[in-house]
Amino acid sequence: MPGENRRSARKVRGWYLPFLLIFLAMAYLAFSVSLPLFGPLAWSVLLSFTVYPAFSWMKRRLFPRSRGGNMPAALATGVIILVVVMPALFGGYVAAREGIKLYESFSGVLEGIGRSGGIDLTDLLPAYIADMIRPLTERYPLLEDLAQQIGERLGPMVVSASRAIVGSTLTIAWNLAIIIVVSFFLIRDGNLIIGYLTDIIPLPPGEREAFFRRAKEILQAVVYGVIVTAFVQGILGAAGWWYAGLQSPVFFGAMMMLLAMIPFVGTALLWGPAGIYLLYAGKLGDGIFLLLWGTFVVSMADNFIRPLFISGGAKLHLLTVFIGVVGGLAAWGFLGLFMGPLVISLFFFLLESYRTMWKAYLASPSRSSGTAGNDKK
Repeated sequence: MPGENRRSARKVRGWYLPFLLIFLAMAYLAFSVSLPLFGPLAWSVLLSFTVYPAFSWMKRRLFPRSRGGNMPAALATGVIILVVVMPALFGGYVAAREGIKLYESFSGVLEGIGRSGGIDLTDLLPAYIADMIRPLTERYPLLEDLAQQIGERLGPMVVSASRAIVGSTLTIAWNLAIIIVVSFFLIRDGNLIIGYLTDIIPLPPGEREAFFRRAKEILQAVVYGVIVTAFVQGILGAAGWWYAGLQSPVFFGAMMMLLAMIPFVGTALLWGPAGIYLLYAGKLGDGIFLLLWGTFVVSMADNFIRPLFISGGAKLHLLTVFIGVVGGLAAWGFLGLFMGPLVISLFFFLLESYRTMWKAYLASPSRSSGTAGNDKK
């Protein structure tokens, strides 16, 4: 028997290197295939996680006899389509339409640049603003030259941006289709996928469960933190909109709630132009109030509520949240708002797991006896 065991062990060792090489080659190919889909796949995971409680409730209460969970998974995917995909498609359509209009408008302007060798920036501005600027440019030739140089650079930039918007519409539609399909299967087979990952992750059994529990806590804190922050900003924005005397504060508050999820600009896309409009309409006090309210109340709410909510819900240090959010936005854009804190936190979790296992190894009896034997020699 011992001889057979040794022969079996040698056979396993003989196949180990070829298997490892084949596995690494296939892993590289699988990574190359999946990398272009990183964004849609990550969004699918995030959205599936968000609607999974609704899927579990529907499967348990409404469709207890549903075979394989297809019907509740389809309904949960429908929620994603209504809340995320349809607004994104509408936004892409509007952006493409406006991009085409900009391209058509500036193509004629660029032809004028080619014929005359330059363009007056005031020709690109609204008439009432141009009337305010033109006397200054006539009095100070340096300003006129500066305006001409800005116009020469601005035209091609706007046309290039317009082309990019139009060209990205098909890409957005394709990515949304991928998100819908992948989300359906992630929702339906989520438990099977988590079970498989739990089996193969190279951690002790207790650490495996803690790893996925930690990931769930972080995702919940980040997702709900973004939603709660957007809700608060929408209410504050609607209140400022109403106080400034503008129409439809409830509608524009809801729009600010959606825009609040966009990093850096967010609600400013609404209250900024509205405040400027009030100033030009002669309502100086209302315009100044709305701009100050948007800057120091609505926008600042995002800087305080979201980090505190994420830090408290996920039990993360505020510095970890800051690094995760800022670094994630720089690396992955809007997706990084969710992925950044998750990646940083799980990295620190693995470091802590390694520290715990290393301390247990150093304190193990076999390690202690081996060290004692070496000391005697």
